[in-house]
Formats: sequence, structure tokens, C-alpha cells
Amino acid sequence: MRAYRLTKQAFKSLTALAKHDPKTAKKLKGVIENLREDLIVGESLQGYSKFKKIRVGKFRLIYTLQDELLLIAIIEKRETVYQTFEHLFKNSSFLDFE
Repeated sequence: MRAYRLTKQAFKSLTALAKHDPKTAKKLKGVIENLREDLIVGESLQGYSKFKKIRVGKFRLIYTLQDELLLIAIIEKRETVYQTFEHLFKNSSFLDFE
């Protein structure tokens, strides 16, 4: 099982979901566990070939693998996830970890 890290944005989103929508948060945590064990693989993100996306209900989880580290980059609703991802990707502190 590989190690994983969440960016600050992903950590905040998952924490907020745990309070307001625990069912979705539990599904997201299950997806993260499956990614850690290589049980599922997401679809490549257009324009960002190193990143992959997975749909979890109305939310999208965008992640990448760096060596044997699973980096959860962003967790957000489908309507805004791609704009937020592009904005954060251009920000130099985007890959800060929680």
C-alpha cells in the first residue's frame, strides 16, 4: 500500500465534507484507499497528463503519483473543479502538503 498526501485544498474540502456530508466523505475516503492499493485507476486529465481524475458522486478527485507517493491534489464539485485546478496549478504553493 502506497503512502499518500493531501494538498491543503484537498484536506480542507475533505474535512468540510466530513462535517456537512459524511456519506460523500466516506465514499471519497474509500476511493483514496482503493487508489493506495492500485484497485482503481482514474481517467487522465486533459492538458495535464500527469494528473488523473475520478468521479465520486457530484465531486471530482484529482490526483497524481510521484514515485510511490499518491498526491491528492483537489477535491471539489464537478462544476468548479477544473477552473479551481488550473488556478491552483499555476500557483507556486499548490503542491504544499497538509
